[in-house]
Amino acid sequence: MSDNRKKSRRRRSIDDTPELTPIEKSIAKHLRFQCPTKKGILMGMQVVYFNGTKAVECLTESKWSSITAKALAGESTKDSKHPICFSSKHDAVQMLRKFLDNEMFRRVVKVYKEEKSSSEQTSSNVAGDTSQSNTPRAVRQRKTKSTATNESTTTTTTAKDDDSKEKDKGKKKKFKFELHDDQTFIDSINEFYVWIYSPTTIKQYIMGALLVIGCIGVCLFPLWPAEVRTGVYYLSMVLASLLGLLLSLAVIKYIIFAGVWLLTMGKIKFWLLPNLTEDVGFIESFIPLYTLDVTTKKKTNKTDEEKKENDEQEITNKKEDLNEENKTTIESNIIGHTESEQDDDDKEKTSRSSSLDEVDDGNKPQKSSDEDFEVLSKDELETK
Repeated sequence: MSDNRKKSRRRRSIDDTPELTPIEKSIAKHLRFQCPTKKGILMGMQVVYFNGTKAVECLTESKWSSITAKALAGESTKDSKHPICFSSKHDAVQMLRKFLDNEMFRRVVKVYKEEKSSSEQTSSNVAGDTSQSNTPRAVRQRKTKSTATNESTTTTTTAKDDDSKEKDKGKKKKFKFELHDDQTFIDSINEFYVWIYSPTTIKQYIMGALLVIGCIGVCLFPLWPAEVRTGVYYLSMVLASLLGLLLSLAVIKYIIFAGVWLLTMGKIKFWLLPNLTEDVGFIESFIPLYTLDVTTKKKTNKTDEEKKENDEQEITNKKEDLNEENKTTIESNIIGHTESEQDDDDKEKTSRSSSLDEVDDGNKPQKSSDEDFEVLSKDELETK
């Protein structure tokens, strides 16, 4: 229901818009072909677009304006054929809004291709950190060594990425257009509009007339003079023979290539007219006349040497991995021995401290016994 209401409102708005006068139509045609435009893509189709300020400038500098550079300079620009319609930029904007209401162009928005955001990269790094907490110690040490090498490679790659980004800044970003929700005209450089209005030009009329005349002339071929008909016949035979020759050359080219390749067991690749079937111009399709590729033993030796180098690199990498594993096992054993020695030392210290405590406990009662004895004088002894 809502879609039907929207469609009915659009129809009413289109019906309510007043029709353009002949002067306004001529202004629209002038704007269509004189306003600077560029090409873009809208809904998968190639379109022509312009910005708001360029359209306003085009109208204010047209024959229907009284605020042109010549008029402001004091030169006379009176013309009975072209009455003045624009005395200010506001009048030009109002005219452009009228054109938009008549659906001569549409307001659009530029949508650039988005790159990977930094939040995704940080989330991937966080996931890597959490996974490291669950790994054992020996594996973690290996990972730290591998990450150190990876960091050295990443620094070089980041430097390359920075250089590529600087180069990309000079390049133009790819974008496409999407229809704007608010279809109103705004005088701004950042507001873009796509042309829908495409009036027929004089060139199109001339081309159409020539096509019609040519079709009628072909249909009236039996009425042509005998000399003209014989000339056309010989011309058609020449063209047909040329076309057959090109097709035969294309077939012969592949036959020669297959024969040479089979006889030399794939060592020689001979192409006659290699660009004959390529998407190039007529003259470029015959250049060069042939190409010859010969595979020698040097290339095979180079490939063998490269294979040997790769194998040696793999062996050295495996040896390094084994050495790292042995180092990690030795370190773990050393750490175990040191921990056991520390435990023995702790036990000895605890035993010594316990023995000292016992000795102290043995001395304490003697002191208490000494304290129980009292010193008596001679008089006290005599009385007793």
